[in-house]
Amino acid sequence: MSEPQRLQIRDFTYVLPEDRIAKFPLPERTSSLLLVYKSGDIRKTVFRNIAEVLPENSLLVFNDTKVIHARIKLLTAGNQVIECFCLEPVSELSVEEVFRSKGPLL
Repeated sequence: MSEPQRLQIRDFTYVLPEDRIAKFPLPERTSSLLLVYKSGDIRKTVFRNIAEVLPENSLLVFNDTKVIHARIKLLTAGNQVIECFCLEPVSELSVEEVFRSKGPLL
């Protein structure tokens, strides 16, 4: 691995087959696969064993954010596709209320 200050975008470019991407979480989340890299060795385990592989005094940060369906594709009269990404809220309404609305939100 490169030194952090020398990392390039191409260092993170690789082919990831579509069938290797999880579309839905497992019913038992702790059964999710976990790859462990230590001293040049890579092995597989499951997430429920994470305490066994973390070094002593490690800090584990939990991210409880959720991804919303925020991509909107529109088709113009000339058959051109316009794709909109909703990156942040524009009102105090919930995401669900915003996507159900039909008029201006500002």
